[in-house]
Amino acid sequence: MNHPITSSIKALLLSAIFLLGTQASLAQTDVPESQNYEGIQYITGGIGSEESDAIIELGKKWPLTLEFSKDHPQRSLWVADVAVKITNAKHKVIFNVISEGPILIVNLEPGNYEMEFVFEKKPLKRKIKIEEGKPQKLPIAWPIQ
Repeated sequence: MNHPITSSIKALLLSAIFLLGTQASLAQTDVPESQNYEGIQYITGGIGSEESDAIIELGKKWPLTLEFSKDHPQRSLWVADVAVKITNAKHKVIFNVISEGPILIVNLEPGNYEMEFVFEKKPLKRKIKIEEGKPQKLPIAWPIQ
């Protein structure tokens, strides 16, 4: 015999399980799959505000978050298809990808790096020091030409 309280508890538990499963699947779809370049894990994306927010949040746990934009008189505009090349202290290219979205998070080992970014044939260069346990967010913005 089913007791009314037992049925209510079952219904409540099933609802909670359904909601948790739905939230977990939504969280997974907000962030693109991680990729790998010669042993360095990275995620690129940020098309749409939900995906951007999810990647930026995840980037708080990664050593390096890069945000790509182009200056504009009213406000900066996100850009994608940025060529990203990272060179280590021994001047060896260790990372060379095209960022498919305006945000790129990279799992770099601690160390000193030189980075080159190319958007619409316009290069920008930066140097960075990655330290253990100190995630960094670096905005990369191309000036108005």
